Amino acid sequence: MKTVSIFLALINSLLAGLILLASLSGSETRDAAVLWLMTKILATVGIILIGALTWLGNVFSLKPSLMALSSLCLVALGAATAVWTFHLAMLTGNMEYYMVIYGISLMIQGMASLFGFTDGTKNAPA
Repeated sequence: MKTVSIFLALINSLLAGLILLASLSGSETRDAAVLWLMTKILATVGIILIGALTWLGNVFSLKPSLMALSSLCLVALGAATAVWTFHLAMLTGNMEYYMVIYGISLMIQGMASLFGFTDGTKNAPA
């Protein structure tokens, strides 16, 4: 499970970087509301930081509570991404399937990280 979570952390971090670059382009900053732009920026930076935390959690011994919290954050963010995409599809009629797949990928990374890193703590000395 750790391998899956590390691989998805790389993929999701790269995609979050692309979303961040697209959000900071000139046309996007003029058209978007400030609150929506800040929400996208904070979400993408959070995904990148959690991806780095997932990688560091495999290399070093990090607190299990920090890893669990970041994994649950990814699951919630992935579900919110998928639901928001369906909401926009119902309002505008424009279904963006890649965002649903991205939301599912975030959820899978969070679950794989949660289950993968908790397996290693069962045999750890107290």
